[in-house]
Amino acid sequence: MASTLSEWVNQQITILTCDGRLITGTLAGYDQLQNLILKHSLEKVYSMEAPVERVPLGLFVVRGDNVAVISDCFDKGDDGDEGEKDGDVRAEPIKAIHQNVT
Repeated sequence: MASTLSEWVNQQITILTCDGRLITGTLAGYDQLQNLILKHSLEKVYSMEAPVERVPLGLFVVRGDNVAVISDCFDKGDDGDEGEKDGDVRAEPIKAIHQNVT
């Protein structure tokens, strides 16, 4: 995992957390426990009643044990701004991901 993350430093990434949050930002750093530091980050909040809400977070740390999925951003809009395509998307909120730890 660490070798892949090193390729994504200073790149836009999207993180799905175990509690169902979808956070996008520029990967500023990480450590061996997969703790992630994002700058210029925002959370996308989905709802059936309203379009996607973008909540600015700024500099944000995600604990490694709360990371479910990490993805590079590939849906840039025409002007290069990530996520412009989903302006009127309506969807059920993402449910929490339960880990079976024994």
